[in-house]
Amino acid sequence: MKKNWIVPLLTFSILIIGFEAGLTIFGISTFIFPKPSLILKSLVENWVWILSNLKITLFEALVGFSLSIILGVGLSLAYLIFPKLEQVIVPVAIAIRNVPFVAIAPILFITLGYGPLPKIIIVMVVSFFPIMVNLAAGFNSISQQQRERFYVWRATKWQLFKKLQLPSSIPYLVTGLEIAVSNIIIAAIVGELLGTTKGLGFVIIMSVSQYKFPLLMAAVLITTIVSIMLTWILNTTTKKIFKRWLVT
Repeated sequence: MKKNWIVPLLTFSILIIGFEAGLTIFGISTFIFPKPSLILKSLVENWVWILSNLKITLFEALVGFSLSIILGVGLSLAYLIFPKLEQVIVPVAIAIRNVPFVAIAPILFITLGYGPLPKIIIVMVVSFFPIMVNLAAGFNSISQQQRERFYVWRATKWQLFKKLQLPSSIPYLVTGLEIAVSNIIIAAIVGELLGTTKGLGFVIIMSVSQYKFPLLMAAVLITTIVSIMLTWILNTTTKKIFKRWLVT
């Protein structure tokens, strides 16, 4: 396991050193691209402020993600049980998923205020679709031959679901969760950029307005690290929980 981290760590270290040396040699202005050393300095100096805002963004992202799991699983189960609902649910879900944030954000802020709730809804809207689509694909992945075998055994719909459809859908569900979780921090920050006084989006807004580009890059760095960590945590957790259903 430790060996898996050596190559990425060395690659990252070489890239950082290369960026630092290249920016120094070519005399590139901080306003264009700040040096990694300046980014690290800004991160250390503003760590308490960044951390307090990170907690807010994480709360919005995780609550929105939790609601997206409930919504995505619920909708896919709805049109599994009632197949005719698929013709209603899928087009509406696609329409909602493709509405630009810029269009819905003002409506959410006007009706719900500038607190965490509008950002949570934005995260949920972004995240539920891959969960719903992948889980539904998992339910439909079983072959006709497998279905007929269960019918021959006179299995009930619940037995068909429990013994065949549910186990077959687990890998698809995990894929949907991994796709969704990779976007939740970005979605929360986008919501904050459209209207907030707290969160990493607020850190980005303040750093741009005050021309503090090292601080801006520090916020971007934290965003990237947290997104990677959340994806890794989900991947590790699902492998343990669904170990018997996942092919390694």
